Amino acid sequence: MKKAWQDAPQEKLVERVWLVGVSLPKSPIARDQEHIDELGQLATTAGAIVAGKSIQGRTRIDGATFIGAGKAQELKEECKRLDVNLVIFDSDLSPAQARNLEKILGVNVIDRTELILDIFARHAKSQQAKTQVELAQLEYTLPRLRKLWDHLSRQQGGIGTRGPGETQLEVDRRRIRERISRLKKQLKTFERRRDTLRKSRNGIPVVALVGYTNTGKSTLMNSLTGAGTLAENRLFATLDTLTRKVETASRAQILVVDTVGFIRKLPHHLIESFKATLSDIENSDLCLHIVDVSHPGFTEQMEVADKTLQMIRGDDQDICYVFNKIDELDDETLDGLRIRYPSALFISAAKKLGLDELLHAVENKLFGTNLQVEVKVASIDGRAIAAVKRLLRETSSRLEDGHCVFKGVIELRLMEQLENLSGVHVRCIL
Repeated sequence: MKKAWQDAPQEKLVERVWLVGVSLPKSPIARDQEHIDELGQLATTAGAIVAGKSIQGRTRIDGATFIGAGKAQELKEECKRLDVNLVIFDSDLSPAQARNLEKILGVNVIDRTELILDIFARHAKSQQAKTQVELAQLEYTLPRLRKLWDHLSRQQGGIGTRGPGETQLEVDRRRIRERISRLKKQLKTFERRRDTLRKSRNGIPVVALVGYTNTGKSTLMNSLTGAGTLAENRLFATLDTLTRKVETASRAQILVVDTVGFIRKLPHHLIESFKATLSDIENSDLCLHIVDVSHPGFTEQMEVADKTLQMIRGDDQDICYVFNKIDELDDETLDGLRIRYPSALFISAAKKLGLDELLHAVENKLFGTNLQVEVKVASIDGRAIAAVKRLLRETSSRLEDGHCVFKGVIELRLMEQLENLSGVHVRCIL
């Protein structure tokens, strides 16, 4: 027997959507407009055509229909006139609100979270990402499963109200819970694999590219590493993490990780589902918070990303702010930002501006003015061993398979001399 959530009407290839937002007292109009515009970007990313949008001013949220019965009737007429077949709300709807709105409007109704989950499902490529998305979808669906069985006119519980619909509803709830349990076990397996991979990195420091979605993280990844990862001007173009090795000017090696972007009103259970992926952020040695300074609401995007990072990393935050897309700013605006954010780095990932300064800052942040290194040299090469001892400070050594292995500290300016020694293998460590 098919699962109930599979019996729901399938999404059309192209949907005409109407976007709905609510403006409450003390909520800035410009910010409300920015939020609804972002919802439009999400809808476009999901393959829909935005037929219209509206922002309803209210003193409080209506418990039954979110926007009020009168506004819902007006929206019904607009949907008929513009042949709209899907209405998307910018805030989460309760199951009852979604049911009531669908009855009034006569079209499908979803909220921002459902839209984000749909986009994640479209963009998931790896088995881990697909598992994480399915888990998030099922956890969101479980309390809302009721509306898929409205056509049977059964209410949960109560003497004399149980029947075929209720029986099937209970079966589907049980099946979803069982599937959720299996998916969580799969994710634990993925987490163990990632832990194994992290241990095999031989102490090479990890730098995570984090920030709001569509700020240019993937473009920066490509510019630094030539990774060739997908970089498009759309929300959530990247969902799977990608790790690449980068060598700095002083030959120090670091691992750069491109991560999924953050977004406002990101559901907490989605973060929980993506723990395996977000663990790359949690366990990184440094986070580069990429900010699109050409966006009019970049300060709010910074706040959203900072709060999400707080949820992932707690107070253990070693973060460097990187202001991207400076090529889209005029000189006066850019100068003002440099004064306002003196500790930030300013780059253009697309134009490859400021990348050398970025890598230098990362190197200093990770290693300071000195590097801690491990040097391996043949134990019979006395000249090379003497040279290594002259260059290193705070040295310890051991014998390993006919080699002397030194650990010590070296000044950045001496690193080139060390690497140029014949028969010497150098590795930077934390």
